[in-house]
Amino acid sequence: MKKLYILLCGATAALLMAACQGGKTAAADAEAGDTLEMKYAKLLTIVKHGDGEESSDAAEGIDYQYAEAIIANPWKAGTMLHRYILIPKGEEGDKTVAMLARRRSTGARCTTDTVRTPVERSAVFIAPHCQLMYEMGCQQAIRGVCDLDYINIPDVKKRAALSRNTAAGKASVGNSIVDCGSSMAPDIERIIALNPEAILLSPFENSGGYGKLDKLHIPIIEAADYMESSPLGRAEWMKFYGMLFKKDGNAPKTALAASCEPKADSLFAKIEKVYLKLKAEAAGYPKGLSILTERKTGNVWYVPGGQSTIGILLKDANARYIFEDDQHSGSLAMSPEQILAKGKQVDVWAFKYFGGAPLSQAQLLQEYDGYKALAAFSRGNIYQVDTSTVPYFELTSFHPELLLREFIILAHGERFGKLRFYKK
Repeated sequence: MKKLYILLCGATAALLMAACQGGKTAAADAEAGDTLEMKYAKLLTIVKHGDGEESSDAAEGIDYQYAEAIIANPWKAGTMLHRYILIPKGEEGDKTVAMLARRRSTGARCTTDTVRTPVERSAVFIAPHCQLMYEMGCQQAIRGVCDLDYINIPDVKKRAALSRNTAAGKASVGNSIVDCGSSMAPDIERIIALNPEAILLSPFENSGGYGKLDKLHIPIIEAADYMESSPLGRAEWMKFYGMLFKKDGNAPKTALAASCEPKADSLFAKIEKVYLKLKAEAAGYPKGLSILTERKTGNVWYVPGGQSTIGILLKDANARYIFEDDQHSGSLAMSPEQILAKGKQVDVWAFKYFGGAPLSQAQLLQEYDGYKALAAFSRGNIYQVDTSTVPYFELTSFHPELLLREFIILAHGERFGKLRFYKK
């Protein structure tokens, strides 16, 4: 079977080559299918083709012959960043690979990868996605990670320790996780030894590709969810990730375990319900305090744009924000003088730091004397979160309702409960 799979993949690569961005294999013509409704995500389109229910080899919860996932390029409107063809493993999936190989490509102008699902061995370069996989129940598919020191998931640390005790940590054994080094310069030798079926990483504008990773011929899942401007839009990407993996369990080796897709759908539905309820409650109160979320970095003070995820979260919290009228969906690179010019309007200063004790006002002034121009500084309304010990990024990236509640409390007081992340 493995030999057949290799031959079929080779046929696909040979017959489906087209001029795509990135120079990788293009997928075959897509026949008409059912497009999944994405209520908030603007960068992700998922189309299911056919019906796999008649196949005895189809995984429980997979109701398609193959699925197409298209990621729009966040940095170049009207173009695609990546295209994935998800084909379930097994004999029926092998037939689908061969069927697609017989078709001619449309020459889609994007990098396209065929991914056989469920992915059972993956290298995950991003901490929030590791956390999400635990919540979806497919954490056993995490076999390698990057930036281990920045991951606040105890079980990941434990499983990585197991790997360090075997073969110098170059290959995962049993339940272990390989430390693949820095996400900006991953350890290629360890990734090769790991032999993952997919790599999840964050794409960046003008990255120029992924260097040696591109030459491994392993599907690279470009997790562009963080470029969604809507908080719920980013969270909705879990529907795609759920299609990639299976739930952990003791399923017989002759059968595939249930897909994570239903779990991802139900998890998102709960998140959406809580988020919209909190938003509606916050809207019932008078406009809240003004919140500033970052601090100076070098000679630049990066702040969220008015239409960024954080900007929208502050708006949905019915909080005031000094750049709420800005129309940018990303970060704004401001000079310290531009921020301090509005300093008297800042009621609450809530920022993140990594490691060590909370920064005192004296320490903050040593860092930058201009901080004293913030009204929040003189009033002592300073809130901090240590991301080296608090799983802030792991939890809030796909749980915007948690961060929304945090901002509502900061803007309107503790009628919504106690702060979970930020400490005064």
